[in-house]
Amino acid sequence: MGSRVGPEARARRAPPAGAARKAGRAGAARVVVDSGVLEARVTERMGFEPLARALARRTGRPREVADRAAAVVREARRMRVSPSLLAGVLLTENHRLDSTAVSSQGAVGLMQVMPLHAGSYGCASTELREVDANICHGARVLRTLLARSSSVRVALTRYNGCLGGTRTPRCRRYVARVLRNASSVRREILRIAARDGAHPGRDSAGGTERWISSSSTSSRRTR
Repeated sequence: MGSRVGPEARARRAPPAGAARKAGRAGAARVVVDSGVLEARVTERMGFEPLARALARRTGRPREVADRAAAVVREARRMRVSPSLLAGVLLTENHRLDSTAVSSQGAVGLMQVMPLHAGSYGCASTELREVDANICHGARVLRTLLARSSSVRVALTRYNGCLGGTRTPRCRRYVARVLRNASSVRREILRIAARDGAHPGRDSAGGTERWISSSSTSSRRTR
């Protein structure tokens, strides 16, 4: 004859209700949030204002960043890339956001566009010292490189002119700086939206970072 278990013993063996709920939550699939989707939703709702505030914080020149932020958001939408990626290139190339800057190699303006590109991408002006014209050209150069490259990292090395020396320390540092700046800008855009009550969702510590629209046939990720 088998042993009989009383109700008191069964109660002792059963896990507490709270522990069961915790175990259920732990076993549930972790939701991975695409931070690029959140950024796109914020930009759709709030326009260029969050980016302008993020740029102002970095440069300390709030009166001069609105037109730069507006151009970045506009061209990013047209080129189907994240505004934060475009801003990452912008801040790496020209952290003071000086539209008149000319490098020792002859690169001009905000996104340090080489003069040979002027007039090649259907922008309204070929004057690379103009804010809108420079960001228009820079965004189109980057988009072309993204479409022709196997990853965002490779495209960024090419934007920096590292055609044959992609493994040099200088090229690696450039890519790392762009992606670090882009990630920082994206986080700040989402924080600003959250503070203003316009956050479209909650980001996750395990979130992914997509820099190109998923609807594009030439989408690339950093990894």
